[in-house]
Amino acid sequence: MLSDILWIIAVTCYSAAAAAFLWSAGTFSTKATTAKAVAAAGLLVHAALMVLLGFELGRVPLTNLRESLLFVGWAVMAFFLATRSTRRPAVLGAAAALICAALVVSASVAPGSTCRFVLPVLRSRWSVVHVAASLGGYAGFALAFAAGALYCVNDSLLKNKRVGRWQTALPSLDTLDRFAYKMVALGFPLFTLGVVTGSMWAQSAWGTYWSWDPKETWSLVTWLVYAAYLHVRVFLGRRGKFANRLLLIGFACTLITFLGVSLFAGGLHSYTR
Repeated sequence: MLSDILWIIAVTCYSAAAAAFLWSAGTFSTKATTAKAVAAAGLLVHAALMVLLGFELGRVPLTNLRESLLFVGWAVMAFFLATRSTRRPAVLGAAAALICAALVVSASVAPGSTCRFVLPVLRSRWSVVHVAASLGGYAGFALAFAAGALYCVNDSLLKNKRVGRWQTALPSLDTLDRFAYKMVALGFPLFTLGVVTGSMWAQSAWGTYWSWDPKETWSLVTWLVYAAYLHVRVFLGRRGKFANRLLLIGFACTLITFLGVSLFAGGLHSYTR
């Protein structure tokens, strides 16, 4: 099937892009043109896969775990390529490509549905905006986490005076801090839109704006952590390690919100329903 071929091509492109980005970092190239081109090709194939899936299902493919993982992976690469290039972007590019490859592979084996029927509750005018905005927020937070993790690695190497070839290939601490802030500044408004439209959807579907469903509760916790990060980063001027810790905590909350609650806690947002 054409969709199976597109799955393979997308994963291959992202894997090749990750390798090309790492090779670029190892050779101290400041321009990873080839890697970006391969990543862009993977993004186009990825988009074609989602469009084809939508045509096969006769609906917007955003209703289960497989489709959600696929969309988040696409958004991660779209956000990375749309972001103004940083100095020494190769390692960040490799991280983004590996995240995309992992998400596409995970989506290919995740529970899905070939059913064209959509539950009445999913037909609300708010549903597509709510889900797409929330998943877009997750993508921004994933890239911010990647930058935060690299920040921890680079900071540890500098602290222990292990300045070598690969350490010098990493973006500077300031670059990683700025990139993480850009990704949260992109993801947070999307996630906020997801929370607001989700409450509108809940009102039309269940007659209440907020029911303290596990997904709603953890979405609020996640929102508060990233709101605290932006407050600390923008209004208090605190950068570096303190702000970076909030990024790591925020992404842990994101994983619980996106996967943990939906897979294990049940409720109205369970992927197993």
